[in-house]
Amino acid sequence: MPIDSIGAIASMPVMPSLPSTPAVNPTSPTSAATAGAPVTDALAGVTGTTDTPGADFSSALAGQVDSLQALQGERDTLNLQAVTGDLEDIHQATIAAAEASATMDLMVALRNSGLQAFNELMRIQA
Repeated sequence: MPIDSIGAIASMPVMPSLPSTPAVNPTSPTSAATAGAPVTDALAGVTGTTDTPGADFSSALAGQVDSLQALQGERDTLNLQAVTGDLEDIHQATIAAAEASATMDLMVALRNSGLQAFNELMRIQA
């Protein structure tokens, strides 16, 4: 018993070829740039650039550690309320515990990556 759909595909006409496109030279300016369109700096409008690039990372990391401590404090408070029976919705404690756990897992993974990078740098021979 032949399958009609397969036969229909085989009898379809071949698609026409696409028109050729001109070669693009990656070092030449584009037509938009040569037509008088303004060319902006790639870093224009970017905030947070300082003379010491490590300062931004350290402040961001310190902020995340503070956020983790706040999440753990909220988790502990809600767990205490759940144990004493003062918590109306147990889901709040569960959600807070999950958020604190996920954030801690992320911080541990970040620490492990940092230590691995440090160890790789120590193995480089001068």
